[in-house]
Amino acid sequence: MNQGFYIALSGAKLQELRLDTVANNLANAKTSGFKADKVSSGSFEMQLQNAIGAPSYSHQPLKRIEDMDSPMHGFGGSYSKTLGVRTSFKQGDHKFTGNPLNIALDGPGFISLKTPNGTRYTRQGNYLLNSAGEMITPDGFAVKGKGLSELGTGKITIDTEGTVFLDGTQKGQIDLVEFDNTNILRKEGHNLFALRTEGNFEKKSKNTTVKQGFLEMSNINVMKEMVNLIDLNRMYESYQKVMTSIDESMRQVINEVGGN
Repeated sequence: MNQGFYIALSGAKLQELRLDTVANNLANAKTSGFKADKVSSGSFEMQLQNAIGAPSYSHQPLKRIEDMDSPMHGFGGSYSKTLGVRTSFKQGDHKFTGNPLNIALDGPGFISLKTPNGTRYTRQGNYLLNSAGEMITPDGFAVKGKGLSELGTGKITIDTEGTVFLDGTQKGQIDLVEFDNTNILRKEGHNLFALRTEGNFEKKSKNTTVKQGFLEMSNINVMKEMVNLIDLNRMYESYQKVMTSIDESMRQVINEVGGN
């Protein structure tokens, strides 16, 4: 197969992943606490420079064209490579709701949750009370902390440090944590983040405050993402046209050779 076909194919696969990522960002533009993703890419030469000591990229591994299993292996450095998908942890805008069970974080911290798979972290702050009076997410995951039960009968107040009061009496404390490097986190669905590797990477929050009655909105720039979506569609179509042109040229050559 013509080398140019595989070069165009690698570009098309990269644009396809970018399209999926932008579409997912737009789909979650109104999801509170959602963090935008962006695809990191580069040529084979860029990856080689990383491998031999050039400055590394901060990204989370995702799909990629595997070197040894791809028909493009050995063609050199012209084809596109997917390095991974990075998450932007830039803080979103705060929206006032007046709901006492809505909280927004101001700063780099996360709220710890109890899930069937262990501790998970989130910036989403729209909570409910279950039948036991526990603060839970819409998906049913309980907020970690001390004394966060039997909150169903009375006025709930949450101060800037995440301390929970019931009718003016201190009841419990929401578990707020921070990380020295957010690259240790990976997305896991349900607006949750999990640790990439086992270890004690979390630390008690010192630079994060809580705003009761607010929600942190997503950090998606809708207009920018819409422009990206249009541009990526055009690029994807261009790669498809290149592959079609190369394929037709190869068929013509084969037919001419076969006719001689």
